[in-house]
Amino acid sequence: MDSTTCELTWNLDRIYSSFESEGFQQDRRQVETLAGGLNTWSASQPVSGRAAADLMEEFLKQYNAYQQLYLRLFSYAELRFSADSQCEEAVNLMDELEEVTGGAGEALVRFSKWLAGVSADELERSLRSSAYLEQHSFYLRGLQGKSQHMLSAEGEAVIARMQSTGSKAWERLYMQTLSTLRTDLELAGVTRSVTLAELRNLVYDPDPAVRQAAAEAEHEACRSVAEQSAACINAVSGEAAAVYELRGYASPLHKVLEAARMDQETLEVMLQAIRESLPVFRQYYAEKAGRLGHAGGQLPFWDIFAPIGTESSVRVTYAEAQAMIIAGFSRFSPELGGFARKVFGQRWIDAEPRSGKGNFGMCVDIVPIGESRIITSFHGQYIDVSVLAHEIGHAYHTSRLAGHTMVNMDYPVPIAETASIFCESLIHVELLNSLPAEEADAILERSLSDAGYYIVDFYARYCFESALYARRLSGPLPLKELNALMLESMAAAYGDSLLPGSIHPYQWISKAGYYMAGNEFLNFPYSFGLLFSKGLYAQYQKQGQAFVSRYEQFLSATSTRSIADAAKLMDIDVYSLDFWQEALGFIAGDVRKFAGRE
Repeated sequence: MDSTTCELTWNLDRIYSSFESEGFQQDRRQVETLAGGLNTWSASQPVSGRAAADLMEEFLKQYNAYQQLYLRLFSYAELRFSADSQCEEAVNLMDELEEVTGGAGEALVRFSKWLAGVSADELERSLRSSAYLEQHSFYLRGLQGKSQHMLSAEGEAVIARMQSTGSKAWERLYMQTLSTLRTDLELAGVTRSVTLAELRNLVYDPDPAVRQAAAEAEHEACRSVAEQSAACINAVSGEAAAVYELRGYASPLHKVLEAARMDQETLEVMLQAIRESLPVFRQYYAEKAGRLGHAGGQLPFWDIFAPIGTESSVRVTYAEAQAMIIAGFSRFSPELGGFARKVFGQRWIDAEPRSGKGNFGMCVDIVPIGESRIITSFHGQYIDVSVLAHEIGHAYHTSRLAGHTMVNMDYPVPIAETASIFCESLIHVELLNSLPAEEADAILERSLSDAGYYIVDFYARYCFESALYARRLSGPLPLKELNALMLESMAAAYGDSLLPGSIHPYQWISKAGYYMAGNEFLNFPYSFGLLFSKGLYAQYQKQGQAFVSRYEQFLSATSTRSIADAAKLMDIDVYSLDFWQEALGFIAGDVRKFAGRE
């Protein structure tokens, strides 16, 4: 396979060789110096009477330099912790960096407050006076707008310090609890101790008895940590609601939409289209129930992701997965194919399943070295190939932003998911075109299963989180209420397509997004990403290679535009209900194919 490798563990040496390395220790000291210097500068310079343009440029250069070093250190700690939740050095470093970033955060608040006092005319004159400032015009205008949601420097500093022992501490407790949770699973008369991640992987097992046993074991495992998890979710959500209210947001959702550069109108139009499409997904679940032999057209929840046909017996090696991804990406563009080859060849991926490692896919971009690292668990199923393609899509998106400064690297989550899901679509097509008919049918079903996950399941998560924050204003939710709320939300999304009693009420425990402080509503952006990518793929089918260069330019522009403006680059109107309905129509067509009606 040329320069690629089949090793399932990553190489982090390009970041740091170890926590004890000279480079790591030097950067650890330097980041404190930079944060302290930035804080000292911000306390004096904005009131010094110097020209606005000079102050803006000097701050941005100092802040970008700090962010470069901070991100490298934090990424290393995050990667080490993700691969081994027992890594105390990583936990300690993340705690220390939370303290360090407090000083830089105070500096950013002071600068933002000063920037808020700069008139619109003065800001535009400053931007025109410097190529460096013009490069940061989108960031500076956005920062001026965000300043209305910032407290005083002292107030923001207090919040940052309290969060390190508040919501972020609760988040780490949750992550450690779930990654180390073990329970007994009895299969064929043999009992073994398994992690929650291992149980979640069994939803794809070909044996229905295994899937049901795993679901029941997961129910018991979640029940065993329910009180602790309830404390975590109440602490994280309660703090978020209080902090965002202090900052003048109407709700946590309001904050998320602003951070995503997305407005309420776009969200409501998309949600309307999703609600209208739910009967189509219920037809798919009914068809799947029939294929799996369930009478009455209702699917037990543990069979939502059950493999169909030959997918249950086919296994894919890691080397084969690499070859599929490189080939599929190369057919789209040599650049994307070459990028995938580099990702595998330079060992950017940790794909080895093991205890103590979270059961999730994640891409961490280490912008200071121009690389990314990907964590996933490869079990030899087609779904694992899709997950790899998804995460490489994230990394490729970031690679298209090469040359941007740190503050110009940030793109909104919905657009991030668009790039990754678009790459998944390329691999689904690769599989459908290369496999025998029976196996291709299984891949079509897997594609529908994924679509149901991103649309139906994530709609349920959105409903749960919306209600959680609405009710959290009145105080902590007791365990019983959290369970009832989860079941209500699942019923709103899945309707009568699921077998009554097959959903355990602790689903909120296994959804990590609810516990990620500062990252609320990690649900609708994935729905947006799936549907937006469907719209993009439709354009690709019509335009062929002419689409490729436009798409790559679109990715390069996503960090310095709102979602609506970025979409215009691809001639897409996100306020149009027709656009969302057309995207969902592609899924409806696949449902008809799966049901043999097309």
